[in-house]
Amino acid sequence: MSMEKKNPLRREVLGGLGAVSLLSAVSSHAADKSLPRIEIDGNRFTHAGRELRLTGIAVGDPLYIRANRSVEDYKIIAEEWRANCVRISVLPGHWRSDPTGTTRALERDVAAARAEHLVVIIDWHAIGFPGYYEPLVPAEWGLPVDISLSSLKDAAGFWQQMARRYSADPHVMFELWNEPVAEERLWRATGQHWPIFHRAWTDLIKIIRNDADNIVLCAGGYWSHDLVGVRDLLIDDARTAYVWHSYPNAERGDFAARVATLGELQHVKPIVVTEWGFCPDCEDDLQGTVDDFGRPFVENFLEKYGLNHTAWCFSQGAMPNLLNKDDRPSEFGLFVQKTLRNAYRFDAWKIRT
Repeated sequence: MSMEKKNPLRREVLGGLGAVSLLSAVSSHAADKSLPRIEIDGNRFTHAGRELRLTGIAVGDPLYIRANRSVEDYKIIAEEWRANCVRISVLPGHWRSDPTGTTRALERDVAAARAEHLVVIIDWHAIGFPGYYEPLVPAEWGLPVDISLSSLKDAAGFWQQMARRYSADPHVMFELWNEPVAEERLWRATGQHWPIFHRAWTDLIKIIRNDADNIVLCAGGYWSHDLVGVRDLLIDDARTAYVWHSYPNAERGDFAARVATLGELQHVKPIVVTEWGFCPDCEDDLQGTVDDFGRPFVENFLEKYGLNHTAWCFSQGAMPNLLNKDDRPSEFGLFVQKTLRNAYRFDAWKIRT
């Protein structure tokens, strides 16, 4: 995700930050520790002995993309869109500058999502990687220029807090790092930076495991589109699954090349596609249609391999946008809504807690 209409990074968010007034935090959803956890069984998630496939929506972060949006969105996402999962982001710059306020805003959204029985993925929405590629946003965007940057120390502090806060709720997952990038211009899946990320994620998971056994999600490089080599160097943690992002620009039209970026990991570990989408009206790397990207991607990746997924993004402005200006589903949104409803009928179900 990026922060400005014409950007040098990955995606666009229209509109300004504006004044954000934090609502009083909704009382947290209290999970019963006796309820079954989400488990990892080979390349699938299970719950109470049944296969669980996460099919849902990425909503962005509470302070920027969701500024001034109601938590009633989660009821709509669950009941009208038939999602069973949402991904809620935290921008590192917000947490650094105001950890208390940012945590309160996150808790409000997590509580609202869990009240609708949605599995929640908390996403540390960092881009780049310290000491390698560290993109700043222009000051004229009206955001802190380091909004998407994170040190490993910052990430460790955030995840320690999240582990302590959500250890009692096994239906909250932790996505350690949004889009790791070690080399800006490397637009191929080579797996060469996985050992670097493997060491970092292993250290963060050790911190989390001091307090919580929630499922952790780990990404590879190339803006989370490179899982090459991961199968041969798995994280040594039984409750770790993996992240993949996919947009039309990567291996455009070459689905054989695209499947190679999974590195055969889909056969041995659960993969959650925490960002995917297309934009019929865009002229940049997101440009795609139902016919040339949406349907082939769903059929040849999400359904063929049983991948878990959350489509980016439940917003009017964060591209690709699931909502139009009237808050009704966009063309992309209608396609995702149909995809989620089909999945709900056959192999997705709400987590009852």
